[in-house]
Amino acid sequence: MRRLLFALAVVSAVPLAARAQGMKIGYVDVQRAVQEVEEGKQARARLKTELDQKRANLDQKRANLEKMKADYDKQVVTLSDEAKRKKQEELQKAFIEAQNEAGQMQEELSAKEQEAMSGISKRLLQVVAEVSDKESFTFVLDKAALLYAPAASDVTNEVVRRYNERFGSSSAAKATAKPAPGNAKPAPGKK
Repeated sequence: MRRLLFALAVVSAVPLAARAQGMKIGYVDVQRAVQEVEEGKQARARLKTELDQKRANLDQKRANLEKMKADYDKQVVTLSDEAKRKKQEELQKAFIEAQNEAGQMQEELSAKEQEAMSGISKRLLQVVAEVSDKESFTFVLDKAALLYAPAASDVTNEVVRRYNERFGSSSAAKATAKPAPGNAKPAPGKK
């Protein structure tokens, strides 16, 4: 809602004469752009891999808790009151540890996602400014703030293309240009 109000304020703040003199407004679907740039795809893949690993670890701990509970349920009739109390405390402690670990994992992954998206967003703004200058836009808005805009004003594809040219392929080229240690082959005919 704030974005919409901001967009309306910006457009209404521009004098009518300036609008008549060829003001050019474009928009970028920022959410789509972040998902489509190579760096965003790589960041999401890394985060998904990490999430899957941590989720598997939590699933293992949950299975262990269920086994502990099942073992307790089997032994409850033969245990003394003191032994029951100790087992219940162990179960309670293990359960709380698992809950804390799950919460900590969620916070950690959220922080990593925010960090990755923050860097992408900053670079995306640089690219939007470049496209805006090149195309002579007076304003470039986020699509999320618009109720309607003609498709011809959408510069998302151009922003994604330029972002990948500037930030995506250079880091990929550097990674592929370096041979892995120990895998370097001598030139043919030389020993």
